[in-house]
Amino acid sequence: QRAGRRQLASIREGLTDRDMEILETVAIHRFLTTRQICRFHFTDKSTKTAAVRSANRSLVKLRDLRILVSLDRRIGGVRAGSGSFVWGLGQIGARLLHETKRAEGAPARYREHEPSTTFLKHTLAVAEVALRLAEAARAGRFTIMDIQHEPACWRAYNGSGGGTLRIKPDLAVVSATEDFEDHWFFEVDLATEPPSRVVRTCLSYQEYQRSGIEQRRLGLFPA
Repeated sequence: QRAGRRQLASIREGLTDRDMEILETVAIHRFLTTRQICRFHFTDKSTKTAAVRSANRSLVKLRDLRILVSLDRRIGGVRAGSGSFVWGLGQIGARLLHETKRAEGAPARYREHEPSTTFLKHTLAVAEVALRLAEAARAGRFTIMDIQHEPACWRAYNGSGGGTLRIKPDLAVVSATEDFEDHWFFEVDLATEPPSRVVRTCLSYQEYQRSGIEQRRLGLFPA
């Protein structure tokens, strides 16, 4: 059933700050496992077991409200336990983000779907990179100045043939230590693409580097 504005406002009032933060994080990464959500948002718990239990309570609540949906497929199978559940954005969650403008470009209408295995594994792997960066920053190894996810991290340029082309990194990150600011493009490869496509992607980055767009904007080309 479609929720009206009054019902939507009532749902929003019943959500905690952490509930909204979980919703935003899932929307940004598209899909996350329960364990990944624990590592993003339940680091205040004394043990991993306590974190999973607390996360499960929050996630069941969000699922019942149709804010998030759990996929039929688990990562690691049934034996991997409740931490293997995979969560995506639900219709009510998409509307909440759109109404509150908590996530840039959040769709007013959202079609829940079950992704392919290849797409899901890649999406979770990219999320894992972002999560490990956040954990390293939390440990004081560096500061994350900026992190862009798809499609915000994509870059357009004019190809040699005159048409508009794009490189599509999985993440664009700016990190900083006391002495340096470092810029990165991340491409997460799980050995599922043919070598010819990997080579084409590398050549696209070289062509984008030759365009000089990043160098004019930043004074450097990201690693």
